[in-house]
Amino acid sequence: MKSKSSISLNAITRPTMALTISLLLVPAAQLHLFAQAPAPAYVELDATQLDQLVAPIALDPDSLVAQILTGSTYPDQIAAADAWLNQNINLPPAQRAAGANAQPWDPAIKGLIEFPSVLDNLAKNTPWAAQLGNAYYNQPGDVENAIQAMRSQAQQSKVLVSTPQETVAVVDAGVITIAPVNPAVVYVPYYNPWAIWGGLFAPYPGFVVVAPPVGVVVGVGLAYTAGIPLGAFAGFDWGFAAWAPAWTGGTVLFGGNTYISSSTTVINHGNFGGHDRGAFDHGGRGVPGGFHAAARVGAARVRAAADRGRAAQHASAARHSAPAQHTSAARHTESAQHSSAARTSASAKRTASASHTTASHPAASANRTASASHSAASHSAASHSAASHSAAPANHTASASHSAASHSGPSASHSAPHSASVAHSSGGGRTGHK
Repeated sequence: MKSKSSISLNAITRPTMALTISLLLVPAAQLHLFAQAPAPAYVELDATQLDQLVAPIALDPDSLVAQILTGSTYPDQIAAADAWLNQNINLPPAQRAAGANAQPWDPAIKGLIEFPSVLDNLAKNTPWAAQLGNAYYNQPGDVENAIQAMRSQAQQSKVLVSTPQETVAVVDAGVITIAPVNPAVVYVPYYNPWAIWGGLFAPYPGFVVVAPPVGVVVGVGLAYTAGIPLGAFAGFDWGFAAWAPAWTGGTVLFGGNTYISSSTTVINHGNFGGHDRGAFDHGGRGVPGGFHAAARVGAARVRAAADRGRAAQHASAARHSAPAQHTSAARHTESAQHSSAARTSASAKRTASASHTTASHPAASANRTASASHSAASHSAASHSAASHSAAPANHTASASHSAASHSGPSASHSAPHSASVAHSSGGGRTGHK
């Protein structure tokens, strides 16, 4: 009977223990699985894929292109800025600008507040915008070459030409630039990219062509939104004029300096330009005939490294400067305190010494008083004696008066120029301090 009970107990215990152990191992296995999950890898794009990706922004003004490329590395901020703008679209431009400036967004995102239709297009096409950001961060030179390739084809087909709204120019290395005719007013082009470039590539999967703004008439080529005055945004350093593409370097300039996105959501964060492959360096599918790439492979990486070097130097200088300033201030304060204490101590000693002298020698003071009285009495006696000999003192007095008069002249003439000299010197000092 006892044996049967032991067998029964063992039969119950073993499955229970096995179940308990398995439950304990499941979380550990999950943690191991999560720890081993690799970060998503960036897949390099070829020329045709890059053409397809940049087509919706290729014909925008240069400065706006620079803002869009940098802004697209922050898809979460694009969504937040678009929602904020929809809520504040009726504010006067100056208030909108100030409100945007107060937000914790990247400068490129703040700058896109100036262009509601552009920001709305990015927000409505989040997958495309995020891929554009990843491509720009990893293949910046290839992306900018793709934009130039699209412009070259549009120019050859007479779609991209100078208009009253913007100037199209070909500059060094065959780079095509687009800039507003009036720097204070920007016209954003509106076009269907899949119609402009025909059958060169398929539309980007899922891309939504936003309806044209009110008043825009769409034709075969480009149409333009109403001019956007930039005056309300001119007081902020993130405005339209602060941005520019560095076409030959494959980067973006902000305030005249290379600007590298610090977004942590892009793939391969911290390795800007790490996948540039020279997709447009040679002819082939997606590369227009006779096209010459302006941005060379590796140029963006070099610029990014130089930018990181400058940032590290500035940070190091700031770290060394702060302790030095603190030490100098501490020394100055300590010296001032020491000097003040020394002056106070000396003053106290002088006061104590004077008090001690007066208290310790009352007899000497009395003696001096008595001596003075005795001298006065002696002088009185001398005067009485002089009265007995009036003739001689009279002659003596006249002689003394003559001597005093003779001496007074030179002294007076010396005194007057000295006073004038002091007055002149004092006036010169005041002028010098003004």
